[in-house]
Amino acid sequence: MTAVVAARELRSFLRRHGARSSGSAGAVLDGLADVVPADCVALSRWDPAAGEHRTLASSYPAAVTTLIDRRMHTDRLFTLVRAGRQAVRVRDLAPARRRGEIFERIIVPQGFRDGVTLCLFAADDRYVGMVNASVLDARHPDDDTVALLELLAPDLAAALDPVPVPAPRTAGLGADGTDGLLVERADRVVVLSAGGRPELVAPPSPLAGVVTDVLAGAPVPGPLLLVTAAGGVVGVDLHATASGVLVLHRAVPPPAGLTVRELHVLDGVAHGLSNPEIGARLGISPRTVATHVEHVLAKTGARNRVAAARSAARWGLLVG
Repeated sequence: MTAVVAARELRSFLRRHGARSSGSAGAVLDGLADVVPADCVALSRWDPAAGEHRTLASSYPAAVTTLIDRRMHTDRLFTLVRAGRQAVRVRDLAPARRRGEIFERIIVPQGFRDGVTLCLFAADDRYVGMVNASVLDARHPDDDTVALLELLAPDLAAALDPVPVPAPRTAGLGADGTDGLLVERADRVVVLSAGGRPELVAPPSPLAGVVTDVLAGAPVPGPLLLVTAAGGVVGVDLHATASGVLVLHRAVPPPAGLTVRELHVLDGVAHGLSNPEIGARLGISPRTVATHVEHVLAKTGARNRVAAARSAARWGLLVG
């Protein structure tokens, strides 16, 4: 198996299993052995509370692993390697820099001729750990090995990071009937899935004004809005992004078993309208409105119109 194939398989393993447990870290170490020709390798996680490393798997002698955990981060050379954010080999260092505790207590006593250290950073730039590899043969690690290590760095870091990587908001598109749109700041609407409904964010849809307000910096309402549209109810989840407003939507049943017409009446109640005013808005008689109001109160368990209005606010009801 070539080093490239080994790196690909290791990346797949990291994405499936991570490296936080000793068992999975040991498997990662085995995978690294096929990528990095080395006599000793260690995978260490940074413990910010203790202020030192915790090696999860190592083929170094126990005394060396202890030094890696407790002392390596105090060496000025390690500080430079960490600040550089790329893999560094011993041979890459000028002779004047090949000194300090790492050399005096690990590299020289163990007879290592070369080696590489790669510091690992989470997606939000937190330092989460490192990989160390040491060799007795000065011909390794070569440039290809260093390149493969650096390509694996994001996955190694994610596998060590105790903070789970959140799934992107768009991960659910196409699942359970969820579709999406992106409303950009230039009023351009990008449809993100086959069932995306741009009419939801265009006038006269009541959602259009809400999206415009969020684009202007207003807080995102939520967590879910209920929008009546095309004779049904759509659950809408809004998220402000750097490029605009992400609109995720899916058809949902009306709350509390209400009909769409009853939701229209409830919206009028929530806006403080009288029965005649609601009737004029909907084109029905005040008597019919009164019947709908009775149904709304019964289905929602509300004692009066004010309590019913609170239900509409809690649901984030928007009626078009």
